[in-house]
Amino acid sequence: MKQTKEEWARYIQDEIQKNDSYDNYKHVFIEYKDCLEKCLLENPKNVEVVCQLAAVYNELTYQWEDIYKLLNEFIKKYENELTDEEKSRIYTNLGYYYDDQRDGSKRAIRTLRKAVAFNPNNSKAYYGLGADYYGAGKYDKSEEMYKRACELENNPIYKFEYVNLLLVNGKYEEAKIILEELIKKDFEFGKEDFARVKYSYIANKIQLREFENIENEIDDLMLETVNNDNFFEEEFAELYYLAGSYEKSRKIYSKFKIQDYQFPAWWLRFYFYSLKQLNEIEKLQENFKIVLKIKDEEIESIKNGEFLTECTKSYKKEEIREIKRQIKNLKAEYEKILKTDYKPEVKIYPKFLYDCFLIDCPRHQKLDK
Repeated sequence: MKQTKEEWARYIQDEIQKNDSYDNYKHVFIEYKDCLEKCLLENPKNVEVVCQLAAVYNELTYQWEDIYKLLNEFIKKYENELTDEEKSRIYTNLGYYYDDQRDGSKRAIRTLRKAVAFNPNNSKAYYGLGADYYGAGKYDKSEEMYKRACELENNPIYKFEYVNLLLVNGKYEEAKIILEELIKKDFEFGKEDFARVKYSYIANKIQLREFENIENEIDDLMLETVNNDNFFEEEFAELYYLAGSYEKSRKIYSKFKIQDYQFPAWWLRFYFYSLKQLNEIEKLQENFKIVLKIKDEEIESIKNGEFLTECTKSYKKEEIREIKRQIKNLKAEYEKILKTDYKPEVKIYPKFLYDCFLIDCPRHQKLDK
């Protein structure tokens, strides 16, 4: 008979590990839900039980409003009896549920700020704020929150997310210090997570123009991540491009089919520049002609299509205007690459680990081995 949340968490995690399909391990969350609901009836003021129950409702895909209601009504009903730490715990969990995709919800940010106001030592709430501020495009605030989370807890994932914000904010020397610490493999990163650390490490070295052995490092990471869904071939083309390895960036870009894109593909400018650097001017001109031909064919296809309604006519006219705008921009980009020293800029986006910051999460609760 499971008595503690640790025992339940171990049971749940064991079942998840044994079964690939949610349907095959869903039963453990139903069992835990039944147990928690019974416990809450017996002790309606138990903070741990209500927070665990909210997490289980989340796993069982209850409506968000049901989860919000459960926690908000609890905190409203027992507000005067809860400690500041308990309030912080509930608000941290609520902050997660309000924005589980970390898109920068104002409600989530407000709620997490309440969590740190009640408990300034709540590292998970600061971590959540870092994620949400990043989603909101407030990168300085995101960096500040991740830094505070690192100060409160020696957590390698927090350090890595902080590094990513240093990269976003152009603080490459500061990022280098932490990345060199993380790359030593002294921390418990899984293989796929450690590949992300390596990616940021390489990207930061490129920004610092530390190119020694960089091509080999990119080669190794590319081989290592062949079956890793978190990495795409074009990302390695970008790294090669930034490192000045134009032969390898061209090789990857040349695999992509221009015909598969209904708009000027974002990678074309980097492909064109790589061709120019390799003095393959004829190839550059040939590819540019192919793109123009595709765009002209798109316009003809729209013109020859049936106009069923006035609304459709208007929409298709707008489509043609958009394609012509694309052609104009592409021609300007092509001319700049061909005739000037212009180098199209590549922006490297960080690969976050997105650690779960729920204080109560039986799926991710850390357990003694």
